[in-house]
Amino acid sequence: MIVHNLISGLKATEVAGLAHTLCDLYDSCAAELKADDYLRNVMADMKGLSERLLDAFRNHRLITSLENHDTHRMRCVSALVNLKRGYDKIPDESIQSHWTELKPVFENFLSAIQAGNYQSKTALIQALLRRLSDPKLSAHLEGLVDMKTTVDQLQAAEKDFEAMQVEYQHQLLEDKTESATDLKETIFELINQRLVVHLEAKCNEDAGTYSTFARLVDAQVRAGNAKVRARRKVKKDTPSENPTTE
Repeated sequence: MIVHNLISGLKATEVAGLAHTLCDLYDSCAAELKADDYLRNVMADMKGLSERLLDAFRNHRLITSLENHDTHRMRCVSALVNLKRGYDKIPDESIQSHWTELKPVFENFLSAIQAGNYQSKTALIQALLRRLSDPKLSAHLEGLVDMKTTVDQLQAAEKDFEAMQVEYQHQLLEDKTESATDLKETIFELINQRLVVHLEAKCNEDAGTYSTFARLVDAQVRAGNAKVRARRKVKKDTPSENPTTE
């Protein structure tokens, strides 16, 4: 019996799904295969790798979430920059009586925040918010409603960012996995070089014991290969955005 090799091109999420399915299929057939120590070790390795790959995905989601929270707080900073430009040009004395006191504070912080990294932006935003919480300045801030609203939004965005950063740092301390890409390649090699090779050899020796599981594995591998080939065909058939002119 032929058990096909997995061809390269599956996404990491697809390889994780395939590994999980193969482990479930093995568990459903384990009674008839339990005497095969090598196969049991292969599948145990695959299960462990798939779990580590899920951890890597979780970290990727945390990084993405951290970046999204940073983007949100920087939108608030950009809004303050735009408001500052507006207030600089408004001649109204009632507005300028408040803005004259607030302007030096924003000038001192906003440009530095926009130029900073995660750590420096966090420190500068915290310092800005502390400065604006001074009763003498907060009274002026109350006099500029849109500015007060935007500062409140920045405060909420900064709080959310800091909470996500703490969660991410805790996960980094606990995480011992490789990257998702490295794990994907390891599972790919395990399927082709250990699982497929072993099943083909064992089917020739004892088809009665191994053929059912081997057919299930082959079906899943061929389904994965079909996804890769379909994507390659779509890519090949898609006209180039910049066709070569003759």
